[in-house]
Amino acid sequence: MGHIKRPLPVRDDLWQPQDQVLEEVIRRQIAEAEADEAAAGSSTIMGGVLVLAVLGVLILVAAGSASAAILVPVLLGGAGMIYMVTKAAPPDRGARHRTLAVVGGAGRLPAGYLVHADAWEAGMAEHVAYVPESQLRAAVQMCRSFPGSVDDLLSFTATIAAHVPASAPHATPADVERRTRDLVRIGAPVLRDYLVANPPEPVSSTRKKGRKGRR
Repeated sequence: MGHIKRPLPVRDDLWQPQDQVLEEVIRRQIAEAEADEAAAGSSTIMGGVLVLAVLGVLILVAAGSASAAILVPVLLGGAGMIYMVTKAAPPDRGARHRTLAVVGGAGRLPAGYLVHADAWEAGMAEHVAYVPESQLRAAVQMCRSFPGSVDDLLSFTATIAAHVPASAPHATPADVERRTRDLVRIGAPVLRDYLVANPPEPVSSTRKKGRKGRR
């Protein structure tokens, strides 16, 4: 059964992470998932065609009418296609949440990939479907500087939320915005202090060490 997917969260600064190697892996996994979904859809259509063909044969044997044997399956097939186009829910994307299993799953991506368009299509949307809206928005605001994975960031935000009582259920956008601000107000200084005490290693230094290790 199809489901409504959360829209990709977009930061005010429009920032998205950039890692050519990781993004190539994500795009490749998306292409493979889409190919599998297309194959599954084709199999479903072929199954329907075979059912209609069998129905036509049965009508021909029972009624002895070639016209009826052709007309009835065609009408049923046409009605089925119209229903699928106009009434049916959008097709489920299958096991898209397992698309990034090769890298440990969407939750093991660096925290910044919470706002990456390709990662969102590769299963991040399904991965964060359970996260309360205020916690997701707070995580989005802190993801650019967070040093861990998406799951680490979500756990960090959830821990803060557990100690910040909600004034009311998220019945209105104002409630969500207010709680988001509270979570960021508490979490951002903690994150900033951690980064001051544990500054991230420059990428250039990491690459140099990698080259030395290969010698």
